[in-house]
Amino acid sequence: MSDPLKAPDNPVKPGQRVIRPWLLFGLLVLLIILLIVRDDLRQNAAESSENAVHYLAFDILGWSPRDLFVWRLRLAGLLESPLGQQWVGAVARASEQPLRVGDQYRTSEAFKDDQVEAHVYELALERGEKLVWQLSRLDTSGSRLYASLERHESDGQGRSTVERLNADGVIKSWVAPQPGTYRIVLQPELFARVEYSLAIAYGGSLPFPVEAASQRNIGSSFGASRDGGAREHHGVDIFAKRGTPVRAVIDGRVRTGTGGIGGNHVWLSGGMLGIGSARYYYAHLDSFAIETGDAVTKGEILGYVGNTGNAITTPPHLHFGIYSGGPVDPAPFLKPEPVLP
Repeated sequence: MSDPLKAPDNPVKPGQRVIRPWLLFGLLVLLIILLIVRDDLRQNAAESSENAVHYLAFDILGWSPRDLFVWRLRLAGLLESPLGQQWVGAVARASEQPLRVGDQYRTSEAFKDDQVEAHVYELALERGEKLVWQLSRLDTSGSRLYASLERHESDGQGRSTVERLNADGVIKSWVAPQPGTYRIVLQPELFARVEYSLAIAYGGSLPFPVEAASQRNIGSSFGASRDGGAREHHGVDIFAKRGTPVRAVIDGRVRTGTGGIGGNHVWLSGGMLGIGSARYYYAHLDSFAIETGDAVTKGEILGYVGNTGNAITTPPHLHFGIYSGGPVDPAPFLKPEPVLP
């Protein structure tokens, strides 16, 4: 049995202790030389470092792009200067009188290099509404423009960044996971002259589930009283002629049923095995066009409008519900999809 206190039979020679640090130093020097000589490696290393910083700052800590610039001012010793304080307070000053935008908006604006200011565009979104934007630079300077989509916290304790905006001219979209007041904030770095264009639109995030119908065909809203106040209506009723096709609002899998108050009904779920996805409920169907377990694509016919179940005494209609941690009002999801002006 070996003795743990006994010295090893093959101790490291003194020369080996000296070689190891020099070997590591040599590898470090070689890496530095490669980064200097090879542009592609240097660019990849810079991009990887920048991506890592962005992930930590924005995705983990929830900072806005401006917060990162504040740290740059701090490291440069400018944060406490009058100019630094003026830059930090620019968003708060602009937020006192934000520009409130409707469901479609477009503008072209400029920041002057001798002024310290920010631009704030405010809008109200409901859960399930999709926001679409296009932000483009109109100038050719290399100065930075910090842009973010932020949400006002429900507890009134400030705002959180939900998306970073790139001024690359690419059309981007985002679906609001909860209702609230949101704002798009734009601010250039110090002494920067920036020109930009911004287009904004918001509306529904799902296609309408009943063919050739729209919001005007909704006759019973979410939360309406049912059975003398014993329960609430957990969906919307979309009235249409019997036999009108009913379509899938997402790609997913279906499960059919024929009993209960929903009569002929379909559950549609996305994601892997329906896990982590909202579930979409189609009730009172006259008949089915699919079977349980079928994989369907968005727009595919699931069945046809009817009045089965407890709707037997009402005109034909589709009861459409959304469930995600409980029932969710489908109406904002079913607004006309946004189109940029």
